[in-house]
Amino acid sequence: MTTKYRRPDVTQEEDRVPWRGFLAITFAVVVIFVILAGWSWMILRGREAALRPAGRAPEYAREGFQPRGVVAGVDQRIFASQEGPGEGGIGLMLNRRKREELGRFGWVDRERGLVQIPIEDAMHLVVEEHR
Repeated sequence: MTTKYRRPDVTQEEDRVPWRGFLAITFAVVVIFVILAGWSWMILRGREAALRPAGRAPEYAREGFQPRGVVAGVDQRIFASQEGPGEGGIGLMLNRRKREELGRFGWVDRERGLVQIPIEDAMHLVVEEHR
């Protein structure tokens, strides 16, 4: 059936990949990528230089950078040991004192009749109430 529509003067072109065009496009894409990557790197460096006039990170820009563990704006005495190697700082002493307060009986407000009881006893009372 299809033989009557064939034309003898028309021939099929050979199947081949146009390597020159393919390589030229690939090369152009790589060159554009490298140019844009370099441009973005230069923009980033310029912005960083504008934000950091010293050229270094702010924590290292000071005369000799701070030792490890020093955090700006935090009172380090809370964590530091004052009595000796086995003792804690102010924060640990405060925690110890608060735990002692939670474990004893006392008056909170005598006029209103408010008392303080140990936390363990208070938790047991609350559990008993809700049963």
